Amino acid sequence: MRSQNTKTLSRVKQRYPINNIDISTPFTWVKKGYHDFRNAFIPSLLYGLIFTVIGLVLLYLASNNPVWSALLLATFFLVGPFLAVGLYHLSRQIEEGEEEPCLLDSISSIRENIVPLGIFVVVLGFIIMIWMRIAALVAGVYFDNVELISKGWTVILHNEQSIEFLAFFTLFGFLIANLAYSISLVAIPMIIHRKVDFLTAITTSLRTVIKNPIPLLVWAILIVVLIHLGFFTLFIGIAITFPVIGHASWHAYRDLIG
Repeated sequence: MRSQNTKTLSRVKQRYPINNIDISTPFTWVKKGYHDFRNAFIPSLLYGLIFTVIGLVLLYLASNNPVWSALLLATFFLVGPFLAVGLYHLSRQIEEGEEEPCLLDSISSIRENIVPLGIFVVVLGFIIMIWMRIAALVAGVYFDNVELISKGWTVILHNEQSIEFLAFFTLFGFLIANLAYSISLVAIPMIIHRKVDFLTAITTSLRTVIKNPIPLLVWAILIVVLIHLGFFTLFIGIAITFPVIGHASWHAYRDLIG
């Protein structure tokens, strides 16, 4: 029992080396992600279709409220790294040379790492809760009757302070998204691959962003562009862009962490 505790403690304290990457490397990740998507086409597409349906349902439920629509889309970005856990496992199977990658096998990875993954989900949930409270606060400052927002973008855009409202709303959304991106960049792949604790995963992810700020800014922009391509096609494109990003994120982890 003592030896197991010692091993766990040493794994917690370990500082994983972080590699420097070139500004063009994120584009290579997208290419590798698309390659994995083709190699595991059926499970990857099914994975993407599930989130297409979820996105359409959420968009329908929030269609009458622009602020809630923006919140739900932002939440999609925030929880994306966790939602892609099955895609990471598929890419790992391809990397290990398995001829027929199976999505169901990812369940074992989740079960084996349920505690650190569960804590990470709680952390993301806390961040989302903060984001929702801030959004409600900003809306309350600029609108005497917050319920007017549910009447659509016309009410927001015709408000005298609409530009200021949208500026603050976007600013806080960017800060929250940047925080979530920084702590989750390589966290989930590390947890399922190296079986590290959630704190090690988060701190390593933060160190990775600090060491490669410009290339990882490019990677963030690529993620936003690809996800928005899916949004602009009424979430149909998400069936392709989300799996590609998920697979590419695995290769990002493999290139970044020594």
